[in-house]
Amino acid sequence: MDKTQDKIIQATVEWVENDDYKNLSMRKLAAKIGMTTGAIYKYFRNKDELFYQVSVKLSQEFAEQVITTPEDSAKEEILSLANQFCQLSQEQPKITNFLFFNSSLSNFYQNTNHDFKFYDQVMELVWQVNQKGITDQQFFTQIWSFIQGYSLLILNGVTNYDQSLVERTLDEIIRGSRK
Repeated sequence: MDKTQDKIIQATVEWVENDDYKNLSMRKLAAKIGMTTGAIYKYFRNKDELFYQVSVKLSQEFAEQVITTPEDSAKEEILSLANQFCQLSQEQPKITNFLFFNSSLSNFYQNTNHDFKFYDQVMELVWQVNQKGITDQQFFTQIWSFIQGYSLLILNGVTNYDQSLVERTLDEIIRGSRK
């Protein structure tokens, strides 16, 4: 990746960490990093393209931080992932909101896309845990819907993170995926 492109992405990450990503404009970003708006558009066609690349970067960083051990089963790894996303919702709500809900991700959710290595890691775990009563994609959708929905409730202050609830829900989803 080009240094300037990396500088733009890093400045966007910093914005997302500290402010609502919806408040970011290319003009504000350019002013923040001492560039012209036109210079940013040389690297990113529009804000969605920029947000997509920032989502890829943040997703990779999160994947590298997910703590598992070689002894963990696939189910334990999915549980750890879910718990860490829920904790991230409490500790860094702006990042979680961006990672789950920015508009650039609609293309990702509608198509199988391998820009997100994290998605591939999760799908590998899903494949191992799914009891094959439903497709792996359906099973992923159930798990991811729960993680996103529960994180959204945490983000909005509707509930507090409860690790035992996450574990019980994951157990129910797995049991429900049996033939």
